[in-house]
Amino acid sequence: MRLHPAGPAATLAALCAVAVAACGEAPPPADTESAAVTAAPADARPDTGRVYERALVFLGSEPDSVFVVPWLLEVRTGGPTTERHARGWLLRGDVWDPFLETRWETPPLRAPWRPLPHGALRLQVGDGGGLEGLSFVEDTRRLDLSLGPARAEWTGRRGETFRFLDGSLTLAERSLPGLVLDLNRAVEIQEGAPGDWMVLASGDSLHAVVHTPLREAEDRPGAWRGWVRADFRDVPTADLTLDWAAVRAFEAARRDVPVGWTLRSADGTVEGRLEARSFHLVAGEDAGPLLPVDGFFDVEGTLVFEGAEYAVRGLLRHTQGD
Repeated sequence: MRLHPAGPAATLAALCAVAVAACGEAPPPADTESAAVTAAPADARPDTGRVYERALVFLGSEPDSVFVVPWLLEVRTGGPTTERHARGWLLRGDVWDPFLETRWETPPLRAPWRPLPHGALRLQVGDGGGLEGLSFVEDTRRLDLSLGPARAEWTGRRGETFRFLDGSLTLAERSLPGLVLDLNRAVEIQEGAPGDWMVLASGDSLHAVVHTPLREAEDRPGAWRGWVRADFRDVPTADLTLDWAAVRAFEAARRDVPVGWTLRSADGTVEGRLEARSFHLVAGEDAGPLLPVDGFFDVEGTLVFEGAEYAVRGLLRHTQGD
């Protein structure tokens, strides 16, 4: 197992070329996209604060060149302004390149969840207003994610949505086919952070996504929820347990972080063993002895679903602390 801490790489700079891109925006619920930035009316109901999370994760399918590209678009409301944070990473093999990191503020908007273009982040919107892709354009570097038709979609109990789409990634005029996870979640700030999530794929045979929902009264503490698509069937999976099977020290945050996991559903329908191939973790700031952790693990292993075993590869979003 090769593990790599956070750090910039020259991968993207060597691959990308200059160009231009169109701008637009897209909401997390099933809604019409719009490029207009419309302020909330003065008599709007007070916003006590929400965190909107949208993730678009490209998983490359070419066996000779493995690419994973997660984009995170986060919005925090409740204050005099709306805070926005956009990030992007390129994982090629086991080398991470954090190519996008930008924060900005806007006035309170009617639909704050809609992503907005800013700086090097460009959004591509179709004639019907739907989000068709994302671009990173800066100096001589360019990366384009194009979104294709949806393969499947699942909505959770609290309105979170997960869609699997066909997609392609363009680097240095080379287009790579793959699968895209489009994840949308929102939580009240007072309820805590949205929590971890993971996407797994086994070619075209199996796709799975699991996440930690907020702890509702009927949830078992620590339970995950998810959804598996196999043999053209969409199967929701509840009461999942993701346990740490191995750990290592992450000295920057003075914490242990997982590098191996076991996954199992209460009814035995889903079982799996995963290990980290590489990671990109960042230690945050805090007054206490333990610092927050924020980042990703590139994972691989096996997943057993309804008795059939699949070799899987995917991405685990992981946070610790505030």
